[in-house]
Amino acid sequence: MEQLKNKDWLLRLPLVMTFIIHGLPKMGKNVLNGDIWYLGYLVGPFELFGAIFIFLGPFLNSLITKAGSLLIAIIMFGAIYLHLFEWGDKIADVEWQILLLCVSIYFIIKGNDE
Repeated sequence: MEQLKNKDWLLRLPLVMTFIIHGLPKMGKNVLNGDIWYLGYLVGPFELFGAIFIFLGPFLNSLITKAGSLLIAIIMFGAIYLHLFEWGDKIADVEWQILLLCVSIYFIIKGNDE
């Protein structure tokens, strides 16, 4: 039986759609308050361009996929940190962020390799 080709699109497309949907409205907006408000200006571009790079990576090269995934991973590390250590949420409150972080790390390691 022939191996399913491009099976990573099952992970790639939901990741891309999630960060386009959530990143586009944040473009040019300050989404964080307090001492680190200036980081809010990075959230939208990192999410949006990370998603675009992950989508375009298979058509261009593996480095584009890895760069986009790194942008997403940085945002997810930040989100998990803020939820757990700044805002007092519990681990159950960041399960979605952890899943997105793990998928982005998968693409950092794998790139476009089959």
